[in-house]
Amino acid sequence: MIDTLLIFVGGFGLIWGMVYFFQSLIYSFGDRKHVNYLVDNLAKEPKIFKEKHYVSMVSIGAGGLLIIFGLVYPFIRHRRRDKKLSFDVFMWLNWIFSVTVIAIYISGKVANS
Repeated sequence: MIDTLLIFVGGFGLIWGMVYFFQSLIYSFGDRKHVNYLVDNLAKEPKIFKEKHYVSMVSIGAGGLLIIFGLVYPFIRHRRRDKKLSFDVFMWLNWIFSVTVIAIYISGKVANS
């Protein structure tokens, strides 16, 4: 049973890791409309956020915003302005992937000590 669960988690991590990496590249080097949509949709006060954190919204920092919003998504979900199901599923999968990576890292550290 546990082997089947580990295979499922590993498969999810491998597949979603590629999607996650591709999406972070789109946010980092792609059109700014993606970053603006993310900030407008999830930030508490989007205009103030854009003024204060302008540097983090360009280039590599924009991919970091995707990672940060993905990690805290369950806690800021109530702020969503656009209630699209596809966006909700995408952010939940990003959160599950982030938590999975953190859990694997911690379990690897515990197993080696």
